[in-house]
Amino acid sequence: MSHSLSPNFYRLGRWFCRQTLGRYYSLEVRGLENLPAQGPAIICPKHQRWEDIPLIGMALPPPLHYIAKAELFQQPVVRELLGAWGGVPLDRQNPRATLSSFKRLLPLLQECAYVVLFPEGTYVRGAVGPGYHRLIQLLLKFQHRDGLGLLPFVPVGVSYLPGQWGYRVEVKLGPALYAAQPRQAQDLTYGLMEQIARLSGF
Repeated sequence: MSHSLSPNFYRLGRWFCRQTLGRYYSLEVRGLENLPAQGPAIICPKHQRWEDIPLIGMALPPPLHYIAKAELFQQPVVRELLGAWGGVPLDRQNPRATLSSFKRLLPLLQECAYVVLFPEGTYVRGAVGPGYHRLIQLLLKFQHRDGLGLLPFVPVGVSYLPGQWGYRVEVKLGPALYAAQPRQAQDLTYGLMEQIARLSGF
């Protein structure tokens, strides 16, 4: 089940993350000019650890909706944050539930939302995973429906580097990639993962 984005709670959650995670993770953000000035857009970051979720929210200016694995919606605090941040659960063990969740994305995209999708689908440290093109294919099927045009897919590299007090986190955005048809999902995914690897320093 997806949740409506609560602007006040979103700002509160972002402030809370800056006051807590911000003490241990120093953010450096590059390439914000590659983020479309208006949505809709699909943000595709590297996924290495659970902290990626709040750190991406801290790094990017607009409110974000997250597509996240269903297990995270069962964890206290994380569940509340994802709910307030317009989270969409992805149940990898139940394709029908995933399809139902994805259908809830169309109204969000029509409202020009920024949606975060981790294309690797799980944590991959020290390398870049292959990416799951079927999730991207589902998103591409929304194009040209009810006035929705081509969706920009923005690759985002995330690097954790040792700092003086904790970690220095580099978040780098590359130019958006596009695909006109769902049958091009595999090529689009390959291109995204190639850019994510380059932006992450792999």
